[in-house]
Amino acid sequence: MKKDQDKRRSFLKHILAGATVVAGSIAAIKPAKAKSVSLRREGEDVLYHESEKFKKYYQSLRS
Repeated sequence: MKKDQDKRRSFLKHILAGATVVAGSIAAIKPAKAKSVSLRREGEDVLYHESEKFKKYYQSLRS
């Protein structure tokens, strides 16, 4: 019984170590890149952009 538990623990330790190596190598191979974001000053927030679709919608409300 003791030998079975030792074998299972050893197996789980190897699986955990292998998963750690794989995760580390993936992180090292493909580093995460942040998207570039333009910084806006306070009070200059654009709440919407008036496009052609919005203009058509506004015109439909007037009719």
